[in-house]
Amino acid sequence: MKEVYNFIERLDIKSEYIVVAVSGGPDSMFLLRLLQDRLDKKIVVAHVHHNLRKESDDEALKLEEYCKKNNLVFEMFKINKYPNNKFNEENARIIRYNFFDKVIKKYSADILFTAHHGDDLIETILMRLVRGSNLKGYAGIKSISSDRGYIIARPLLYLTKDEIVEKLNKLGMWYAVDVSNNSNQYRRNRFRNKVLPALKEEDKNVHTKFIDFSNKMLQAYEYINKEAKKIKNEIIVNNVINQYEFNRLDDIIKMNIIEDYLYDIYGNNIKLITSKHINIIIEAIKESNTSISLPLSKIGIVEYNTFKVVDNNNDNYYDLIFDKKVKLPNKKVIEIDNNTNDSSNYVIHLNSEDIAFPLHVRCRKNGDVMSVKNMSGTKSVSDIFTDEKVPKEIRNTYPIVTDNNDKIIWIPGIKKSKLDRKKDGKYDIILKYR
Repeated sequence: MKEVYNFIERLDIKSEYIVVAVSGGPDSMFLLRLLQDRLDKKIVVAHVHHNLRKESDDEALKLEEYCKKNNLVFEMFKINKYPNNKFNEENARIIRYNFFDKVIKKYSADILFTAHHGDDLIETILMRLVRGSNLKGYAGIKSISSDRGYIIARPLLYLTKDEIVEKLNKLGMWYAVDVSNNSNQYRRNRFRNKVLPALKEEDKNVHTKFIDFSNKMLQAYEYINKEAKKIKNEIIVNNVINQYEFNRLDDIIKMNIIEDYLYDIYGNNIKLITSKHINIIIEAIKESNTSISLPLSKIGIVEYNTFKVVDNNNDNYYDLIFDKKVKLPNKKVIEIDNNTNDSSNYVIHLNSEDIAFPLHVRCRKNGDVMSVKNMSGTKSVSDIFTDEKVPKEIRNTYPIVTDNNDKIIWIPGIKKSKLDRKKDGKYDIILKYR
């Protein structure tokens, strides 16, 4: 606990109020009690009711009662509807932090406390290592951040989940238990329930090694970012990258500059950009007179020794959001059909847990690749079209189904990805192309 106490003492909190994100689970309840004991500040408890479990109403009432008993301000936001009527972790996170922003502003607070702990840090780093990220992403969860205009502090990163529960039980405090955390149908839970115990068998304090790893990643990122900023204005003028100067840089500086450049363009949609996009751009800038397709109907153009990202003005381009049924420019339809017995390439069986929603139906892009079912590795969409003898005149507008991370799921009528499930397997969505 010494590290936790030192962390809290080092915080320079000037506002009268502090805001604490409290779900009612053991982590946030322990954090709340800790801050009650250690800080002489007025505390605002910010609770988001996700409306996903029948127990949530009762848990919210118990948390409100705790706040009244302890003279704490209670602010709650209940999510009555999710985008596309489908729960998505990223959408839920956005909703939560928009609520926290409002609470911070309402009470003129300058700090938000969240209850992320050491196990969360391990899980986040491992998931990003598996999925792919950049230096900043591989660092996982920062103990302090301020990119929303106020400080977000995470003092419990120095503790494990078991330590928190043990201390909370000694205090005899109420806390909510979310049994869905025991289910391995969610990716994070699989890391939590299968990988984490094996690491702790090797070293019960393995989270401290991950804290050290995270700090080193952040130090490396901040140094590279500082060096990149020194030359950024020489490389990028009026949102155009100098191809010659860019190609002289080390690869790690190139990546940082492209990430920064794309953040200025995409803003809050930057999560649509993956490491694949970054690598494609860097390779493209080595060439001359070429173009690449990017998310949100944008294209990267290399010409006249420059690179720039512009809106795609191709009248034939489309990127449609799928919701139960979508009519396509070729007069055909993709729709949910959970009664079909077809197992051809005109039908795909999907498990929603494997997919980032919403689904998109779009044209092909340069560099498109797909993990084809019953094949190893990936194959370019261009080669698939060639092998399947798709007429050249329809290739550029042929429908391709992707998830919200631009991962290709299906080329209707032609090929299915490895995300397709067997008819006797686990799936909850059947799409049909007709």
